[in-house]
Amino acid sequence: METTMVNLKELKENVKYFLNSKWVMIPLLLVTIMSYGFTLTHPSMSVDDTAMDYYYRQNELLRQGRFFQVFIDKILGIYNFRPFVLDFLAILCLVAAAVLWCSLFKKVSGDKLKLIVYIFFACFFVSYPLITEIFIYMGSDFEIGLGHAMIPFILFVLLSDTKKLNKPGLYILASFLIALTLSLYESFAVVYLFGIFAILILRFLYSDDSRKFKDVFSRGVYFVIPLIIGIIFRFLIDMSLRIILQLGTSINASKEIHWDQGFMENLPKLFRGVTLSFFYNALVYLPITILLITIGATLILMFWQGFKYRSLTIAALYLGSIVSLFSLTIFQGIETPYRACSVFSVFTAFVFMLLLQFVEEGKFRIEIKRAFVVVLCIVLIWQLNDINKWFYVDYMRYEEEVNVVNQVAAEIRSNYDLNKPVVFLGDYKLSDNINQYTSAEKTSLAGKLYMNLTGIVPDGKYAYKYVQSNGDSFLDWAVGWNFENNVSEAHKFFKDLGYDFKADNYTMREEALPLAKDKPQWPKNGSIFETDEFIVVNFGITEKFENQVKLN
Repeated sequence: METTMVNLKELKENVKYFLNSKWVMIPLLLVTIMSYGFTLTHPSMSVDDTAMDYYYRQNELLRQGRFFQVFIDKILGIYNFRPFVLDFLAILCLVAAAVLWCSLFKKVSGDKLKLIVYIFFACFFVSYPLITEIFIYMGSDFEIGLGHAMIPFILFVLLSDTKKLNKPGLYILASFLIALTLSLYESFAVVYLFGIFAILILRFLYSDDSRKFKDVFSRGVYFVIPLIIGIIFRFLIDMSLRIILQLGTSINASKEIHWDQGFMENLPKLFRGVTLSFFYNALVYLPITILLITIGATLILMFWQGFKYRSLTIAALYLGSIVSLFSLTIFQGIETPYRACSVFSVFTAFVFMLLLQFVEEGKFRIEIKRAFVVVLCIVLIWQLNDINKWFYVDYMRYEEEVNVVNQVAAEIRSNYDLNKPVVFLGDYKLSDNINQYTSAEKTSLAGKLYMNLTGIVPDGKYAYKYVQSNGDSFLDWAVGWNFENNVSEAHKFFKDLGYDFKADNYTMREEALPLAKDKPQWPKNGSIFETDEFIVVNFGITEKFENQVKLN
């Protein structure tokens, strides 16, 4: 444990160094405020926000293996739909994560990185727009921020003499912390994995360690072992809790391995999904555009420094850092949802940091160096604009759905028997005011590529929705069969807005479904109708909605 105490002391000194640096903290805090100020002061209700009691107090998260979140809630009681608190804590964690990553890089590089590169790393990291895909879920933003902070902390704790692999105490501590982090969100294993490559790259460039492949490989193994042990710890804790509490397995978390469908059968599907999510979308979705730019830059660095150092080792490290980004996709056999791509923010910020470091170190004219800083500032402004756009789109979506609830509630109150339960059915469709931001038009290059790739030519002017969680309808999710034996999430939404209608149940929804099939879709006349037993609100019965019924 002596090594751990020494590392924690050095971490404290490094963190203090950055916290006391106004050149780092002022830009970081300004960029953070510019990134999250709007959403912090304009809360919206998104998917799962009405279901926190189900997740945290009815053991749904324990069934998903996310026990650390439940433990946090038992201690702090913070997981409720209470705007500001969770968001603010999440933002504090992201700032802490930025400082911890910088502290890690400072130690690994032997303090050879220039101060300006830390500034840009921190600012790019906190403002990477893809975080909006999960930050809008109030029940998830704090766990994402906390996980981001825990990964560099764990890596720093492990940073000691990596030639000595026999450190059971240090390994147990780090592995336990990894288990807790993975129980927040499984995809943080990928962030940890990329963190290993970042450490090895910086050590290759700036330390006096051996650059032989076998020595670099052994240093990588040193960090991988706690990850493997941590995954085992998480599994054992998860299984123990399931046995003790007699819990089943949740069907609400996407953790399936798709390779069991057959390699040749799944590969074309995987290729199409990856091509769409991570290449064609680069034409329309800024965070994916930036990701591809930084991957391209990494490939250039791989060849340039491979030849410069006449080393396949550094080339392998750069290539490995790229492969690590898609390790979850490779493992599961299906493209990783954007909400689980937490590693992209660290990767893109790290690549920009390296590029700036190399420019600052190079024998370039001062005008070239200043021009490159200006370019990075422009990209940073693009990120700030984009992250605010998606938070604003989500707020507009929420305001639209609040207006829908008010209209539906007014009609029910005016024309129907309020002693009867209200049954909500169908798929609510957002207006074009939202779709124009979230979907690629058929005439766009991305839209044409999508239609050529899939052979699908949808009705209307849009080819496909290129974002995933951003711009998702809350009502579309809330209406219907979300959680068995629980009150409809749509009812909770109406109740939160002051309309406490009598709730329905599963049986009523099943009885109402065939009656609603031939009825008009809201807001047309006849979309709300009454039977002897209940009132039905039909948002539009679709094949997707009927399939949801079959699954339940």
